[in-house]
Parts: sequence; structure tokens; C-alpha cells
Amino acid sequence: MRRVAVTGLGVVSPIGIGAESYWAALVSGRSAIARSQRLTAQGFPVDVVAEIPEALLRGQLYRLPRKQLKLFSRVMLFGMIASSLAVEDGGLRDGSSDPTRCGVFLGTFFTTLDFSTVLHWMVEAESNAPSKELDLGKANGYCMTSINPVDYSLKTMPNLAAGHIAIGHNARGFCRVIADGCTGGLQAIGQAFLAIKENQLDVALCGGAEAPLEEFVFVNLCTLDFLARGATDPSRLCSPFDGSRSGAVLGEGAGMLLLEEHEHARSRGAQIYGEIIGYGSAAGDATIALKAERVEVVSERLGLAMKSALQESQEERVDLIVANGDSTKANDLAETCAIKALFGPTAVSIPVSASKATHGHLISGSGALELISGLLALNRRVIPPTLNLRSPDPKCDLDYVPNEARKNEGMRVALVNSIGLFGESASIVIRRVGEA
Repeated sequence: MRRVAVTGLGVVSPIGIGAESYWAALVSGRSAIARSQRLTAQGFPVDVVAEIPEALLRGQLYRLPRKQLKLFSRVMLFGMIASSLAVEDGGLRDGSSDPTRCGVFLGTFFTTLDFSTVLHWMVEAESNAPSKELDLGKANGYCMTSINPVDYSLKTMPNLAAGHIAIGHNARGFCRVIADGCTGGLQAIGQAFLAIKENQLDVALCGGAEAPLEEFVFVNLCTLDFLARGATDPSRLCSPFDGSRSGAVLGEGAGMLLLEEHEHARSRGAQIYGEIIGYGSAAGDATIALKAERVEVVSERLGLAMKSALQESQEERVDLIVANGDSTKANDLAETCAIKALFGPTAVSIPVSASKATHGHLISGSGALELISGLLALNRRVIPPTLNLRSPDPKCDLDYVPNEARKNEGMRVALVNSIGLFGESASIVIRRVGEA
């Protein structure tokens, strides 16, 4: 089996675009979580989120093909920019690899048309005969005869997010979308890892991208009970492992990684951030919301994923756990229980870091973004803090590195976790560059 190196990192996040900007904000403890004037004005019951400033995003559009910009949905913009950043960071140039041995693995779950476009169509449909009520039959008839179906389908088909990335970077091998919700980004990286390890590919662009703050997506997520509500100080609403935690806070963006077979990377003189050495996953339970023992079920599923990843890695020691830490009552406790069950008495001595209080929950993008933070933590010998942990839940009694970054020179192996809404879980083990 072949070794799999990480040679490029691409980040599009509410706290920064580019790995260096993201890292600087992460270790400084800066949070992008705030009240959204847009969502407040539109009457949403939840309006505290982590948004990417539009000016920051517009400043990256030069990286994308101008003629195709009109075909990209918001999630495609995130994925395309993050992929371009990863390729640029990895120094992968045309001709440095066989296109048929390059693939794309993208975790993304939600894709829709933006609200402003739909409003435009509605106005156009009604412009000839204004009325107090929208005539849906008339509006649909207008849409079917006046809207370019190619433009519509290219923005709403989830597999085309990965397709655009593959076209943009001439990747002719695998092109796969993992629509697995909150674990999708980590699952996509795991699938890319296996494809390279098993000699199906030499190079892969992989990660996750999501735009859950678009109105047609957000209105559905607001109906679920996993989002936090209220708080006089929005920046403290997301508080992983804290006794006052009440739910997750959504963010948006993408994290993409460039993976390569180890010798392929070395032969072209690429920088190597580290290696992926283990991957595990476990299915969820569709009836979990009806079960009183929800914490036990989630803990069991995450435990299976972590155990599988560690067995594949053949590592006996873990120096850092990059937690799912989504600030929900059940998942934070379940993750704590799973870590204690797997590592036994040594669990209390393993630092655990959760970053969602800085950039929000990016759904498919979270696992990829957090794996990037784990790689940078191993390389920089610094553990990012878990923000807003001021009154710890007595049942969450591990070392969560509260509120301030911590230096740790001896780290070489990290475990990264993702947990979904139904207990579905994924874990990946990474090792610092130069370690074997």
C-alpha cells in the first residue's frame, strides 16, 4: 500500500481566505459569528451565523474563468476558489502529473438557486399584470419558457460542483460527490486517500464546500432543533463542551486539500504538510431522534469510526484530537464519551481542540476545514483554542484547550472527527511531515 501526502491547502472561510489567513485568525481566537442583518431583515427565527464578507469573496474571483462565473452557484464559487488555492499552494502545474491519474472528491449536500435570482423571476413573471397574490401557474409558465434550462441545471445539480473543479484543473480520473451532510467533507478526503493508497490515482483534489446560509437552504435548517437560538452576545452563542451550550451556529465556505502519492510529491519537490494514514466511518441511525439513548448511539458510531481509523494508521499514540465539537448537547457529550471509551485513562491527557466557535458549522465543509487546522497545528506546534468554554459541562471533562492557543512541541499524530445529525461519523488520522 502506498503512502498519501498532503501537499496543498485551500481555505474559504468566514475568518479568512487562504490557509495562512485562516490559521492566524484561528490561533488568535477571533470569531466571525455575528448577527446577520440580511437574515434579520428577512424575518428568520435564527439570525446568528458566520458569513463570508462579500468584498473578501469578490477579491478572489480573478482565480476563476471569467466566462463561466455566471454558471457558478455560491457553493461552486467556494469550492472552485478553495481548489485553486490548494493547487497553487501545492505548486502543481500543468504537465506535472497524468490527468487520467488525477481525481476530484467533493463533499457537498445543499445546492439551490440564490434568492435574488428567484425574486427576479417572480417580478418578471408578474410585471405585465401586477396583483396582490402571486400566480404560481403563471410564474412557472414564465420560468419554463423564458429561463435558459442550461443555466438552471448547471447551478442546481450537486455533482456539477465537483465537475467544475475537475474541468478547471484537468482532472480526468475520479469525479465524485459525497452527499453525506456534516461528515461529507471528511468522507471525501477519506475516499481520496483510499483511491491513492490503492493505486487508483496519483493525485486528488478533495474536501468539502457548502453554502447553508442561502435562503432556500437556511429556511429548512431553521426547522431543525440542532441550531442555537437567542443570546445577547452572538459571538458566544456557539460554545462547544460548555454547560450553557444550546446548539450549533451555521457558517459557510470550503476546505480543499491536494493529496498525492508520497513518491510522486517528492519527485517534483513538493512541500509536504503531512500524511493521511488512517480513515474510518460509521453509518447513522435514522430513528435516532426517537431514542432516549441518543448520546449512547452517537458515541458508539463515532467510536467505531475512530477505532477503524486508528487501526489502519497502526499508531498507538495520538497527540491531538480535532473534535467535531458542534456545541449541541448530545454530540459534544457523545464525542467526549467515545474518546474516553476508546483511549481509557489516557484520554484526559490528550488535548482536544474544537474550532466551530470561530467559523461556525459549515456542514460538508467543516471536516475538511478542521483537518486543515489539524495539519497546521502539527506543523506549527500550536493547538488552536476552543472558544467560549467558560463553564464546562461536568460530563465533558477532557482537556479542550479553552479560550487560548497552546504551544505543544511534541505533537506528531492527530485524530480528526466529524459527526452528522443522525450519528453518522467519520474519522481521519494524520501524521506530521517527516514522521514515519
